Amino acid sequence: MRVLLAIVVVAAGAYFAWWWVAAGVFERAVSAWLAERSAAGWVAEAEDIDVQGFPNRLDMIVTGLDLANPDGGWAWSAGEFQILTLPYRPHHIIAALPGEQVLSTPYDTARFQAEMLRGSVVFEPNTALALDRSSFEIGEMTIVGDAGWEAGIGSANFATRQAEDDPRPFAHDVIFTAEQVALPRHWTAGITGADLLPRAIENLRLDLTLDYDRAWDRPAIEAGNPILQEVRVRDVSITWGELDLRGRGLLTSDARGFAEGRIDLRARNWRGMLEIAERSGLIGSGVAGTLRTGLDLIARFSGDRNSLNVPLDFEDGQMRLGPVTIGTAPRFTRRF
Repeated sequence: MRVLLAIVVVAAGAYFAWWWVAAGVFERAVSAWLAERSAAGWVAEAEDIDVQGFPNRLDMIVTGLDLANPDGGWAWSAGEFQILTLPYRPHHIIAALPGEQVLSTPYDTARFQAEMLRGSVVFEPNTALALDRSSFEIGEMTIVGDAGWEAGIGSANFATRQAEDDPRPFAHDVIFTAEQVALPRHWTAGITGADLLPRAIENLRLDLTLDYDRAWDRPAIEAGNPILQEVRVRDVSITWGELDLRGRGLLTSDARGFAEGRIDLRARNWRGMLEIAERSGLIGSGVAGTLRTGLDLIARFSGDRNSLNVPLDFEDGQMRLGPVTIGTAPRFTRRF
């Protein structure tokens, strides 16, 4: 019995010592990374780094976190950032973001506040920490821009994983679903104010495969983020009042970095969609009139004048809906 008790005491003491060593290593690793980023020209500061959770967890609480990459053009600050892990699975973390988050880009600065903002991230178990899979949950989020706009999300889920059935080594499957998405009022004032649509989009779903030029890992983040090369759209669907829009297709990056390819759209109550786009300023009245004429002809041939099947083409840096050019194609080469 004494031998058994001695073994238990020694084992407990060894685990206690191991936990404190692991906690110290964890804290020093984060501090060292912040110092490395500062030396590389970033803003990388934290008011305090504290490791808790003994004996079953290694939970790091970072307060007053400020990160900014001048080359990437973005900055992020968080009052508190929680990194929750199990000692025997350090490559699997749960992140929680209570309080306000501030994200700045060259376009604007936005402040995020949510009743729930948490996620789970699994990295490959090596020093590069390549992203394997992730999932995030959002509940009752408000987003306020310094330019005076406000948006919101009732609930949302975002999940990624390395594409298993894809020969490309850096492809990730992405699914995003959201409910009660309230867009900025200056985008929708002309349509929600006229009772054409409810204030919020009821349902939004994106099911994509994104292919990058290299892995999403620690070295890539530090060097300026991977570049998107291809987007395979398995499903995009939006339900907003009486409007219903669905699409699928494939986009690649052309020689100048613009999206190139086609998304086949199916729109129910497409005339209402066109009126919304015109009133919100997404397209001019001249383009809207041309589209009405051309799309009405397409709808007549389809046999259902209220529904429309039409390609959204991306070519030579331009977007065309059917035969009408509606704007500039997005670029894949932006790193922020």
